[in-house]
Amino acid sequence: MKEFTFKYQNSKGGLYVLLSFFIIPLVVILLSITLMNDVPWNFWITIPLGIGAVIYCMMRFIKISSDFDIITTDEDGFTSKSYGRVRYEDISSIPLLNILQAPPPSMKIKLKNRKKLIWQFNPQNRKSAEDVAAFIEFRNELIKNLELKAQELSKVNGEIDGLSHNLVVQLQRSKRRDYRYFVIPLSGLAGILIFVRTCGTDFIENKRKTEAREFTNAMFQMESDYEKNRQQAEKVATDYSLKFGPVSLFTNDPQAVIEFAPEIGGDPYASKINIFGIRRVEDNKILEEYIKHPDSVAYQMAIINKPMKFFSVMSKSIFREDRANTVPVYLTIYNPHESLPQSGFRGSKDTLFRPIEFNTSIDLPLKGEINKDILNTMDYASTRSVLQKYKRTFFYIAAKEQDGISAERFQQLKEMVIADFQKYGIPTDQFQERRFNVSDSH
Repeated sequence: MKEFTFKYQNSKGGLYVLLSFFIIPLVVILLSITLMNDVPWNFWITIPLGIGAVIYCMMRFIKISSDFDIITTDEDGFTSKSYGRVRYEDISSIPLLNILQAPPPSMKIKLKNRKKLIWQFNPQNRKSAEDVAAFIEFRNELIKNLELKAQELSKVNGEIDGLSHNLVVQLQRSKRRDYRYFVIPLSGLAGILIFVRTCGTDFIENKRKTEAREFTNAMFQMESDYEKNRQQAEKVATDYSLKFGPVSLFTNDPQAVIEFAPEIGGDPYASKINIFGIRRVEDNKILEEYIKHPDSVAYQMAIINKPMKFFSVMSKSIFREDRANTVPVYLTIYNPHESLPQSGFRGSKDTLFRPIEFNTSIDLPLKGEINKDILNTMDYASTRSVLQKYKRTFFYIAAKEQDGISAERFQQLKEMVIADFQKYGIPTDQFQERRFNVSDSH
């Protein structure tokens, strides 16, 4: 909730302006001409009286048209000292004030009940600089709140709210306007006013509707293109991944699959931009480039559980040293229901829930008998301890046949792991072995 205080000019006092610039001068001229023959010195009376009347009317106009407002904004609307409570859904339009009405940042808001809210300013007056700055802050806050309202409605309804979008567009235009003043003949001005009065409103309204419709169609087209590109990219990735050979997996997660994910954007379940349509602009460029050149990016072996929205790249242990006679076997632990205890280092009080998830590996010799010593490592022991302590923890162990680990050798490792789990009281009845990335010809 924010509060804005400023002085402004309202739309009152129009009669005094009319008297000052038209009626009083006209009366003075007519009286002077009429009395010229009978009272030649009437100019000495009519002109001072006319000037005095004009000064009086201008003073009345300044007094009546000057006003003071305090506006408080919140997520549902704003409260004005001059106009009362206004909800965002009650706003019908925010039309631009033209060159004959008021200079920027003056603004007019039309409500659905036909009520009008008008704040007028003179930015050339140095005394009103603080008031103009305060009103600009209110306008920027109004734009921000209307954009948030439009995003909320688009999430609820599944499509862009046309009215909210129009209000944001109208405010953005009002924010950017910069008038260039010029002189035109009075007759031309009258003709323009008549034309605008007759045809301008309908033309502008139709143009806004057309722009809103075109913008909405463009956003839906971006989303549609993204879905097509994503499906095609998944097929390309699946076909290209066959060159990496079969992968063996031993796990207690029946819905888990292994895929080779191309490095083209990170976590597929995270959106960097949440605005409908616009969030797909960069994604579509990346996907289209990948579809053309699938060999231009690196691939990572990943565990994926789509119902749980779990995605994790299986990586080597940070303590592993490359050896010519061993290859890595990848281990992953995931528990969406539990979080590891905080260390309490330097009085840390972080209460954010973080599911248990980490990746590591153990070394498997390429030849010879598999020794139980390969399980006597810190990497393997840490995964086993998590399985012991936290129920409903998912365990994944995978090996690539391309690295030299055949299905038979992986079977030996699996039996050794099962025996080790049973030794430490870890149930193994839910575990199963599966193979992925196998072509139809195999």
